[in-house]
Amino acid sequence: MLPPLQSYVSVVEERRTIRAMQPASIREVINALAFAMRPRFVLEDDPFNRTRGLALSAGALHPINVVIIEWRGTIRAMRYVPVDHMIEVMKPRDPDMLSQFARRCGEILPAAHGTALAFLADTLAVAAAYDNGESLLWRDAGAMLQNLALAATAFRLAFCPLGILGSEVAQGLAVPRSRMIAVGAAMVGRPEGS
Repeated sequence: MLPPLQSYVSVVEERRTIRAMQPASIREVINALAFAMRPRFVLEDDPFNRTRGLALSAGALHPINVVIIEWRGTIRAMRYVPVDHMIEVMKPRDPDMLSQFARRCGEILPAAHGTALAFLADTLAVAAAYDNGESLLWRDAGAMLQNLALAATAFRLAFCPLGILGSEVAQGLAVPRSRMIAVGAAMVGRPEGS
């Protein structure tokens, strides 16, 4: 689904960090994620699985995975898979780590009753194409964060970066550190009063 038609200038000018939010439906969250992350072009038979997306990415690798954490009520973890445009339900190996992440989100933004997003960077994707490319993961995470903030604004959603890495999510999902590292987190929902 596309956001309502509006000018780029209006989206950029309206983008604000919003700390007080209500829950948005999972469909609304996924629509914003899909718009921000879904590739516009996939390079066929490419050993690096390069794609063209809206966010800047080193070598068109797009190594940032977004894990959706529904944390109000029963904690659920889902990963948006942009190339396949699907949601992968993830079974946590250590649910207590996801609960710890949820508590941190609530402490940082007590008025944010939204959905948490954790960014996990695929270190192997970048290592396959670059020598010493670790800094590119951080750059790509920042580009993705900005892109998601603009997409949330376009969809009239509240968005707030959390200033934490989300390491608890990587640990709770038992993702090998040699494969994925936590590189950020954010909250998304509906603006209070909407």
